[in-house]
Amino acid sequence: MTETWTAAYRSAPVSPYEPTPLVHPSRGFGDQTLRQVVRVRGGGDRLRVRLSNLYGKEPLALARIRCALHATGSAIVPGTDTPVTFGGSPEIRIDAGQEAVSDAVDLPTTAETDLVISTYYATPCEPATYHPFALQTGYLAAGDVTSHLGTARPEQVEPRFHLTGVDVRTPPGRRVVAAFGDSLTDGVGTTPGAHLRYTDQLARRVASAGLSLINLGIAGNRLLTDVFGESGTARFDRDVLAAPGVTHLIVQLGLNDICLPSTQGARPPSVDELVDGYTALAERARQHGLTTVVATITPFGGAEAISPGFDNPENEELRRRVIRWIRTSGEFDAVADLDRALRDPAAPTALAPAHDSGDHIHPNDAGALAMAAAIADALPD
Repeated sequence: MTETWTAAYRSAPVSPYEPTPLVHPSRGFGDQTLRQVVRVRGGGDRLRVRLSNLYGKEPLALARIRCALHATGSAIVPGTDTPVTFGGSPEIRIDAGQEAVSDAVDLPTTAETDLVISTYYATPCEPATYHPFALQTGYLAAGDVTSHLGTARPEQVEPRFHLTGVDVRTPPGRRVVAAFGDSLTDGVGTTPGAHLRYTDQLARRVASAGLSLINLGIAGNRLLTDVFGESGTARFDRDVLAAPGVTHLIVQLGLNDICLPSTQGARPPSVDELVDGYTALAERARQHGLTTVVATITPFGGAEAISPGFDNPENEELRRRVIRWIRTSGEFDAVADLDRALRDPAAPTALAPAHDSGDHIHPNDAGALAMAAAIADALPD
């Protein structure tokens, strides 16, 4: 039987030169080893690593990359340290605007495996193409310690740098769900390091049906506008369609299009403009045979106290009108009604207190579980 490569982990890239300041800015590295812990879903007999210099302004030189099973903290499991090569070489030069995919690595994975990717930056590099909210601690140490079992007193880092994916080699037929969204998909509001994002909880629910899941959320991302990452319509082909093995799509976008402009004194897009954006994604997915689920826009009542301009009557009315279209349009194969799953019955424009992380926008761990349940119920086979 011919085996094939399947996307097992993704981290959607963001430019370090975003015009809007980010909570976790990017950075450069020099004579340092960066250890990044990732949870890979969908077992395989071999793997390959994807590194990106998509938003770099200069070539990126990486002197050594190694991969191992994760123990605890910055430590790896003894006996699992394995070199990662590119065209047989332990080092790689990635031109500005490009991505590199490694040779096959002889390190088997199971349905849920935590890996450590250790990268040594021998020479200084500029601020990295990165993912601001990893929700999984990374570790930075001086010198080349890529093959060490652990690192002494490393600096802890929150973002994901240069690492955009891991693929695993599997028999044909593995099905992958691409969760495409904003901070609710990214997991903001859930407990860091606990793997309790809605995508984590959904992945565990659908594994028995032979589905694995990749998370393509970007905090602050919008459907139509290039702010906090390229817009959903702009990055869809690169992040979703280029991922091998994707058969199902979840679209959870639109909240930031509605609410973020008014925090900056601007007007949000119209209903028609948002509908056009959703329809464009649905059509691209249909052209490529993906089974699609669209999520309704979640409540944000009360967010005004924490994020001035976010919650106002005009934004709420726009949310309602977009939700009405999502529920009735038939553009997608199914609708996951996150509005109904998360709202407070006593105050339907707000998150239920039991689901609120405290900012009245992002669900907590329990809210993420409710999201996972609603999407699992909607997800077609």
